[in-house]
Amino acid sequence: MKTILIAIVVILSILLEQIPTHAQQSGNQRTNISVSPEKTPSDTTVKADSLTCGLLTYEGQVYPTVKIGTQCWMTTNLNVGKWTDGSQMQKEGNNGIIEKYCFGNDFVQCDYWGGLYQWHELMGYSETSGVQGICPAGWHVPSIQEWKSLIRYTGGESLAGGNLKSTLQWQNPNVGATNSSGFSAYPGGYFDSMAQHWIDLYRGGYYWTSEYISTGTAVAVYLTFRTGKVDTYEEYQPSALSVRCIKN
Repeated sequence: MKTILIAIVVILSILLEQIPTHAQQSGNQRTNISVSPEKTPSDTTVKADSLTCGLLTYEGQVYPTVKIGTQCWMTTNLNVGKWTDGSQMQKEGNNGIIEKYCFGNDFVQCDYWGGLYQWHELMGYSETSGVQGICPAGWHVPSIQEWKSLIRYTGGESLAGGNLKSTLQWQNPNVGATNSSGFSAYPGGYFDSMAQHWIDLYRGGYYWTSEYISTGTAVAVYLTFRTGKVDTYEEYQPSALSVRCIKN
């Protein structure tokens, strides 16, 4: 009898060890409509860390860079300046303070997607194509010609969007995204000055060029989750878009 009891105890202990435990999952799942308190993952590490253009340190932040053809680009959006509530205009005139918006008037969003800048603020109140603007020394706001060179090198207008887009963070289906260039375009959305709305987070990446068109407008670049294309278009200067600096 004693031998049987010992055997039963041993069998029970083995069975108990095999019963799985399940951690509570609710409340920890990410969705595609909010940013986790942790940094969003990136698919740019290997490509950007080839460091063919070196690491760039500017105003206390480190920006990886990548060489694409003969050009050197930041691989994250510029995030410099003082946060300003979107209900206010970034102050007209060069007051010596760089001002930025953060998507949805949430300053934490700038940590993920970079700052959003009105064109005149970005340009340092110059209208000269290729000006340094708010970029660091040795870098500048890319001209439309520099953007077009990048687009040609990465497959042309019909394919370059996919080759420039990060494969993460974007809303599905993120058509064509490979990030084969290492540029890592983010879906940081923008502030539409006409509609007075924050638009397209997770769905579109909007980037200024330094190209002035007319009083009130300038050239911008647009990438979307819907296609692998990249488009250039005319945007109102008071709208707030992302920027990538390019090396001189």
